[in-house]
Formats: sequence, C-alpha cells, structure tokens
Amino acid sequence: MKGRFHALSCAGLVCACALQVLAGGVSPQEGADVTIPEAGGEHLRIDTRDGPINLWRPARYDPRTAGIVIYIHGYFTSVDEAWADHQLAEQFRASGRNALFIAIEAPQSSDQEVLWNSLDELLRTVEDLAPFPLPNGPLVVVGHSGAYRTILSWLGDPRVQYVILLDGLYSGQAEFRQWLLPHPDAKPHRLVLVAYDTRPQCRQFARHAYGMARRKMIPTQPASFTAREKHARLLLLRSQYDHDAMVSGGRVIPVLLQISPIKALGAPSPRPARKTSPSPPNRGV
Repeated sequence: MKGRFHALSCAGLVCACALQVLAGGVSPQEGADVTIPEAGGEHLRIDTRDGPINLWRPARYDPRTAGIVIYIHGYFTSVDEAWADHQLAEQFRASGRNALFIAIEAPQSSDQEVLWNSLDELLRTVEDLAPFPLPNGPLVVVGHSGAYRTILSWLGDPRVQYVILLDGLYSGQAEFRQWLLPHPDAKPHRLVLVAYDTRPQCRQFARHAYGMARRKMIPTQPASFTAREKHARLLLLRSQYDHDAMVSGGRVIPVLLQISPIKALGAPSPRPARKTSPSPPNRGV
C-alpha cells in the first residue's frame, strides 16, 4: 500500500510538471510568491531577510529598453501596506514607463535602522530570487518622507543618477549637495525635490544648489514642464498636495516618472547600425 501511494504521488508530480511546461509557466525562485496579475501587469512578492520586496512589470514590458524604478516608502507604514493603501501598481501603470518597479521595505520610524544599506545587495537579491533578469536601462529612485535615510546610503553608487524625493529633505542636505556637483567621470546627477512640510529646508537647499529650476505647483500633465525644468540638475516643486496625499492620491508619482529618463512603453528599440558595403577603390580613369 505504501509503495502504491508513493507511485501515485510520483505520477501526480510528473503530471503537474508536464502541465506547467505545456502552459509555459515559470516556477518562482525560493523565497518568491507566485506571479499574479495586477493593474494590467504582473506582480511578484519576494520574502527576504530584510523584509518583503514587491516587484511589478507592466503589460508590453520590453526588457531590451526597460529601466528600473525603486520605490521607498516613508514612516508609519510598511511596504505591503503602502503597496495596497497607495495602489502603487496602479500608479506605476499610470506612468506608462517601461520599467521593472521595485518597492522595498524601509524604516517605519526614526528608531528603526535602514534595512537596505547597499543598492548592490538589493539588486543582487532581486536578480537571485526573481524568475527574470534585471533590465540594463536607467535607474530611478523614488522616496517618500523618511526614505531619505535609505537614499543617503546609496548616493555613492554610480548607478544612482536620478532621485525623486517626495517631501523628504529632513536631513542630509550636505550629502545631496555634494552628490549634485558635477563630476568629470560621471553623468550629471539630477534631483527632483517635492516640498510640502519640508518647504523651509528645500528653499534653503535651493539657494546653494547648482543648476536649479522651480515650479510653484505640480502640473497634471508632463507636457506642462519646460525643457529647462525637465533637464535641471535640481527641480524644486512646491506641492499643492499634502505630505500623505502626494503618494496616495495618484497625481504626483505618475507625472514625475514621465519626465524621468525611463522610456515610455512602446518606445522603439535602438536599431543596430546598418552595415554598409565598402566603397570600391578609386582606380582613376
């Protein structure tokens, strides 16, 4: 009887594996939940020793031109709560960006330590546990409120070139100012500062910042930004939405991502250079 049960179990396992192969499914890596549909794309939640990571990829995602957006929540919430309460997948979809979106766990109060001190370790963890590779496009970091603490620990990484800080300039002004300075061996760094509770800190910071532009409110359409604002090293935006509404209302994150270096969904892939036939030698007449 025991042998018969074992044989039936093995047969069931083989059938299950065969069905998965026929369906084209990909088994999740250890520590990862199953990919599920969400907001017209696919959502994958990964458990790690430094807290859960929520990954989202939009429909029509193109890994050839995709970038990475890392979202870091503020105090008094967790990444799972922010994911659900702020409808982050819907906001990412509304941005229309061709990106792998990564939402990570961060301190929920000033008493808690930063969990992801190393951007390199975070990306290696995602690459090890997710059933798909990381894209090679631009990397954009979006952080709300107390997320500035995690971002400060990443500023030395050369991949961090574009940061959107949502009402989070409570400290670290010297580090952000140094990061914004031109570096001969690096691409220009760009910082978008959204100010509500942090207006005094942001105004003071902007007085000594290099290459600054400012707006008195956040437009509803990215086309309203001027070319100078889109390419400024520092773009200071005074928010008409309060500290919490700027991340929960769906009217800030999508618009700001649309002026980031991340390509739009459906943007054409770079074409390889056309090979030309060598010209025949000029032999004269």
